[in-house]
Amino acid sequence: MEEINVTQAARNLSELLNRVVYQGASFELTRGGKRIARLVPSGHAKEVKVADLNALFARLLRLDEDDIEVFEQDISDSDAALAPDRDPWA
Repeated sequence: MEEINVTQAARNLSELLNRVVYQGASFELTRGGKRIARLVPSGHAKEVKVADLNALFARLLRLDEDDIEVFEQDISDSDAALAPDRDPWA
């Protein structure tokens, strides 16, 4: 991993980003000789295939009956609290 001071990085940010994106380069940014940050490729988010969604949803936590009732009441209460004001001109 190449070291570069933040002043140089600021002056050459576009070039550094291109190297990160297209060459997979990584940089340690320094200030006053101390490492303060890294500039690295972000990687790619894990892709989920549509065919795998059922298995993904099956692993999610499920609410029990009491939690469902409380959740429904919370939604109902918030709907009532957030009801739009009536238009006096309608």
